[in-house]
Amino acid sequence: MTGIVVSVICFFSYLAVASHVGLIDQTVEGEVSSIELRASLTLMILIGYLPVAHWYLRKWSLQSFGEVKQAFALQDNARVPSDRTLLAAGIVGWLAFITLFLILPDPGSLLFQPWRWALDYTAVVIALSLVGWWIGRLSFELIWTALHLTEIAKCLPDLNLFDRDSFKPFIQQGVQSALLIIIMMSITGHLAVKPGSGIIGTMVFMTTMLVLTMMALIIPMRGIHSRIQAGKRGELAAIREKIRLKKDRLIAGSAQESDMIVALLAMETRIERVPDWPFDGGSLSRFSFYLLLGLGSWVGAALVERLINSAL
Repeated sequence: MTGIVVSVICFFSYLAVASHVGLIDQTVEGEVSSIELRASLTLMILIGYLPVAHWYLRKWSLQSFGEVKQAFALQDNARVPSDRTLLAAGIVGWLAFITLFLILPDPGSLLFQPWRWALDYTAVVIALSLVGWWIGRLSFELIWTALHLTEIAKCLPDLNLFDRDSFKPFIQQGVQSALLIIIMMSITGHLAVKPGSGIIGTMVFMTTMLVLTMMALIIPMRGIHSRIQAGKRGELAAIREKIRLKKDRLIAGSAQESDMIVALLAMETRIERVPDWPFDGGSLSRFSFYLLLGLGSWVGAALVERLINSAL
């Protein structure tokens, strides 16, 4: 709720600033591209969203660590990135956004001439700095948490391949982390429509978000995926060795081995059918729905832009 309030305040505050400097009138009359106003208002929304997304990521991560610890009786304590590391990640994000969206699109380097800044440009510089800072921190902690879960998976005791519930924390972390990025893609998707001079920054940003979404989904489950594969190989090898021994005895004339071979063959088939990835139908459906929402926002943005241009 706090994030929504902050976004609304920033959104309407910038609208007032844009109206004061005449940017809204210039956009309506077609004197300037709509991307300038759209991008600035999007930044105002992200100012409220990103801190909340980071808070949810931390909350969900600690919850996942706790569930894994409880399910597998681990002694490993939940950890989070250090403040110093997050500070560095925020600085990198800030530098990246300033470079992509203020320095590259502006050959005149207005950024380095603050005495020429208008009120709306000053607001954009501040907002862009905050957004870059928070995206840097969010992206780093998302990847750090995913890699930490992968390392935890490598330290797990012997897995019960048929206990799929014990794998749920890894699935939930992947899907929930991806959801946070997909929401951000939905908010910013319209920027891909007529990005103007910011096309390089927009394409880099959108590509990065798509890659980050897939990383957020896959990395938390990569470790448990490897453990499942190794567990299946080990159990299948042991069962097949038993089948070979029982078969030799059966051929030698021991009829008592027949029932045991049937049971071993049934167990072999059951183990072979265990999926290598801990996905279930529900988690795949949720992720697909979330992804469609993000991609759908891009299509919707293009339609809205076309309708607005037709009306004007």
